[in-house]
Amino acid sequence: MLKGHDALRKKLERVLVELICSFFVASWTGVVKYHGPRPSNRPKQVFVANHTSMIDFIILEQMTAFAVIMQKHPGWVGLLQSTILESVGCIWFNRSEAKDREIVAKKLRDHVQGTDNNPLLIFPEGTCVNNHYTVMFKKGAFELGCTVCPVAIKYNKIFVDAFWNSRKQSFTMHLLQLMTSWAVVCDVWYLEPQTLKPGETPIEFAERVRGIISVRAGLKKVPWDGYLKYSRPSPKHREGKQRSFAEWVLRRLEEK
Repeated sequence: MLKGHDALRKKLERVLVELICSFFVASWTGVVKYHGPRPSNRPKQVFVANHTSMIDFIILEQMTAFAVIMQKHPGWVGLLQSTILESVGCIWFNRSEAKDREIVAKKLRDHVQGTDNNPLLIFPEGTCVNNHYTVMFKKGAFELGCTVCPVAIKYNKIFVDAFWNSRKQSFTMHLLQLMTSWAVVCDVWYLEPQTLKPGETPIEFAERVRGIISVRAGLKKVPWDGYLKYSRPSPKHREGKQRSFAEWVLRRLEEK
């Protein structure tokens, strides 16, 4: 019906995706306070946020139709990804496929250059964290040569814990838990955009942005890689870490 009216079609798709996400938030009796200016649709910018649950995306999406980088899921979530969310330019990947990294990296670079693409949203921790800490950010979002807009998300556990432990609970059961709780209470802060400083590496840039988000949301920064949740470190790696810790303890004892 809208063939030849691309601008109108894209606008309608954005509105419908935001509306669907609003229905999801209403089903949890979501009480969400947004602080700061609403994200604008500009080229050469990327939004990055701390990650507690897949509902982070829904909470942000009800205000702005982001194109998000997300793990490809099976079942009904995968169906939503390939039908509804595909329309706003979301990018999918599989952790088990090494070649997906190169493909996704190219898609990211192409997306941020587009003038009419939806704002790009990335969760650089790469996994859900319990909303007490922030783990190390992956550097991919910080080497695109564009402005990085931090977003801090903090949940109040007064009624329900919004953390999704995917190793213990399916996302369907997680949603049912939220829907049968009294309310999901959350604050979202859209923070000052950041750019790479002269002489700063992408890794240092990522750590600086992580610090900004952690301070605003009241989260503790920890030097952990979120992917350790999915794979055990090798014995050689563990021995190296244990040796480093033993040396640190000895130095502390010598100082005393």
